[in-house]
Amino acid sequence: MPPARHVARRSIPIVGLLLFLCWQSPPLVAQPIDADWLLVGGTLLDGSGGEGMSGDLAIANGRIVAIGEFQRGVIGQTIDCTGMVICPGFIDLHNHSDRPITDPATRANTNFLTQGCTTIVTGNCGGGNLDVAAYFEQVDSAGAGTNVIHLLPHGTLRSKVFGSVRRAPTSEELTRMKELADKAMREGAWGMSTGLIYVPGTYAE
Repeated sequence: MPPARHVARRSIPIVGLLLFLCWQSPPLVAQPIDADWLLVGGTLLDGSGGEGMSGDLAIANGRIVAIGEFQRGVIGQTIDCTGMVICPGFIDLHNHSDRPITDPATRANTNFLTQGCTTIVTGNCGGGNLDVAAYFEQVDSAGAGTNVIHLLPHGTLRSKVFGSVRRAPTSEELTRMKELADKAMREGAWGMSTGLIYVPGTYAE
């Protein structure tokens, strides 16, 4: 798995900030906690599968700085989360936001953020961008509302090398496909997706 820097960076609007909870351990010190946002009275889930606990959560500079019970310092804004769950952001493994996440009109990915998704996986079903480095640069240069993980699309890879034909690749074509796959992985692809019921994936052995 490539290092985390290969997750495309994002520029999160306010609603995303509330949902993007990079879980951290609560501080062991007793001094008052200053925070930009204080989420009060929610049920805290840490993603481990254990039972939730009732408590507060403080966010400063986009990061969690305190969880549970703690002494409050200077607080920017308080949000009553009674009856609600506070948890890490969800990951949408199967979506087709490859183009919308680079479009100025939709790159904020608000439809995902409002559902609690803070990371999306693109390149699904064997289709998507084969030039991973250029794709991540496009996402990063304009910013995006969520994190982006990209998969190497098998169908696009196959089409790039020998088109959409019903046959096996030659040895030379297979070698070229492997070279492009290696390049994509080195540029930050987190895996490969297939769409074996779609052309040209359905032609693969």
